[in-house]
Amino acid sequence: MVRTWLQSRGGRIAAAVSSGVVARALSSFIAFVSLPLAVRYLGPERYGVWATVTSTVIFLNLLDLGIAATLTNHIARSFALSDKHDAAKYTTNAIVLAMLVAALAAAVLSAIWPHIDWVSLFNVSGAIPRAEVSATVAAAVALVLLGLPASLTGRIFAGYQEVHRYNLITAAAAVANLLGLIAGMTLRVSMPVLLAMATGWITLLNLCALAALLLWTKAWLRPCAAHLGFGAAGELLSSGSGFFLIQIAGAVVFSSDNLVLSHYLGPVQVTPYSVTWRLVGLSAALQSLFFPALWPAYAEAYARGDHSWMQRTFRLTMRGTFAVNTAFAVALVVFGQPLIRWWAGAPAVPSRLLLAAMALWAVISGCMTAESCLLAAVNRTREQGVLSIVAAAVNLALSVYLVQRVAALGVIAGTILSYLLVLVVPQTLLVRSVLRTSGEPPGGCVVEQRRAVASQ
Repeated sequence: MVRTWLQSRGGRIAAAVSSGVVARALSSFIAFVSLPLAVRYLGPERYGVWATVTSTVIFLNLLDLGIAATLTNHIARSFALSDKHDAAKYTTNAIVLAMLVAALAAAVLSAIWPHIDWVSLFNVSGAIPRAEVSATVAAAVALVLLGLPASLTGRIFAGYQEVHRYNLITAAAAVANLLGLIAGMTLRVSMPVLLAMATGWITLLNLCALAALLLWTKAWLRPCAAHLGFGAAGELLSSGSGFFLIQIAGAVVFSSDNLVLSHYLGPVQVTPYSVTWRLVGLSAALQSLFFPALWPAYAEAYARGDHSWMQRTFRLTMRGTFAVNTAFAVALVVFGQPLIRWWAGAPAVPSRLLLAAMALWAVISGCMTAESCLLAAVNRTREQGVLSIVAAAVNLALSVYLVQRVAALGVIAGTILSYLLVLVVPQTLLVRSVLRTSGEPPGGCVVEQRRAVASQ
């Protein structure tokens, strides 16, 4: 009886969430410990460079072209239909496409690297050697490019609703990253070496897990030439186009802030903003436990026509998301400054207004992410992608304009305004449309979304 339940959709979600609680708690604790260590070891300006580099090179994840995200849906559909051949076909083509894109990007970057002035781009003072900045960027870029094929590991686990297995990998990587950071500090290594030692383990473990999946645990996915074809590759690129647009928007929204701050105000101003942003990221802890499991579960339920389960689950998810993020936002405003002063030191403490703006953003972002999870699972991403691109463009323009007038507060204000002006209402209406086409939507779901939007 118990074994049967564990193999059900609800059981797989429960396994993912329970293992995710442990993995997230461990990762959050390690991040809580490692961030102040890095700030104190590197100093405010070097840590500002570190944070700017790592958030900037994330733009290279756009080279994924949405392939990894759409692979989750293809695997979930194949799993629902017990079609191992289709799963192998899409996995093979996804791996080959990711490797080709990474190799091409490496070649292009190698050619243009000597012509990029990283010191001027990041507005770094002469106290940090030019070669050190360039080497730090190179280390971060290498990890991101290796991560393109490596990231498919989590998507395969998710498609088979085995997120609990992937949670073990992320937990192990978090521990390894902390040990790498401590080892690097003990050995007094340079900033680029420390970056590789403190952040590179997730890429390495993902690659090892991918090899284990293909060679042993899910050998039917093993790539072979017979599975390659323009049809499957084209379908991955086509269905991934919506995810690609969303990834572009996400890169602008979540990764451009540090670059804008560094360019206009200097790396020192990045530190309080980046540290606060990391703290705000904890507000998404509950979502990060549920959504990796909900996405493939939504996709499987959609493939099986189980629309009532989708509607019920979405209603509960929206209510929980709004409640948790609102409670976190209040706590952040009340306790944020003394907590950050104790955690990362006085140079990392933000203003009260910046804390309040970040708290508001946590509520808005949480509700939008809950909706995005459903839209991604049913492949309704192109409309969302277009809206996200427009919001990202507005966000960047507003951030550049406002940062020169109200400093760091202007950057997060640009993000909030762009979402409220462009994305919140249209995306909520799109979700309502999806639920209606899946059957009669429960009234509470729509009411809750409207309340969430109104409260923001």
